Amino acid sequence: MKINYSEITSATNPKIKAIKKLEQKRQRDREGLFVIEGFHLVEEAIQHHAEIEMILHTDTADQTQLAGIESMLQQNAAELPSSIEIITITDSILTTLSQTPAPQGILAILKQPKQMLEEILVGKTNTNTAKLAKQRPLQHLLLLDNVQDPGNVGTMIRTAEAAGFKAIILGEGSADLYNDKTIRATQGALFQLPIIRGNLETLLPGIHNAGYESWVTTLEEATFYHELAKPAKCALIMGNEGQGVDLKLQKLATTKVKIPMLGQSESLNVGIAAGILIYDLMPK
Repeated sequence: MKINYSEITSATNPKIKAIKKLEQKRQRDREGLFVIEGFHLVEEAIQHHAEIEMILHTDTADQTQLAGIESMLQQNAAELPSSIEIITITDSILTTLSQTPAPQGILAILKQPKQMLEEILVGKTNTNTAKLAKQRPLQHLLLLDNVQDPGNVGTMIRTAEAAGFKAIILGEGSADLYNDKTIRATQGALFQLPIIRGNLETLLPGIHNAGYESWVTTLEEATFYHELAKPAKCALIMGNEGQGVDLKLQKLATTKVKIPMLGQSESLNVGIAAGILIYDLMPK
């Protein structure tokens, strides 16, 4: 792996302008790129062999941690892109680019991975997605239907990863995976399991054909989750914060589940509800 070093001191530099535009979802998707900030996320990206294009840091960033980043790049060189740029920038440029309340003086630009559901369900291809899916402890999938809050989406990704789920599918209307708030909420979990974006109504029949049961959360004609036998392959569908899971998906699902509510509250935060069901699906 070759590291190309350079320095940028002007916020009007074309590279800086291009990175700034990645704050917009449309531009991220057009370029197939996204931005991560902070030492922890950069370390996770290196450790899990993400496609890093460039790393930018300030002279005032922690020098010990910067040295650790370069060491990690060398240790993982065989699994990383053949060439990575490391660019020193000024504090003022970092302020222009940063979207975090307390920037650590480092960010990175990564390629969005191209991931297909078929590679996960069949597992016969030798792609990075298939390899990543094969390493996961469980067969379960988490499907998010129009979950709009980036914090909720990131938290559920993090929880599903911690519980060993195989993959996550972000349905239409859900918060963008590469929104900075979503990324921060995942705490690096987005690098550790496949995450696909697609139409859940279109994808669910194929998931069923691959031997999955599907659990959908609803209060109508539903069974308490703790009364159900736990399938070996479950697609857990969580819905919009206000409206729940779309009625069409509810009709397609094999099982309707609900969580007991003994107090006066009508519902739980979707991230909390997901955590309860995700961990209930873990083998005992």
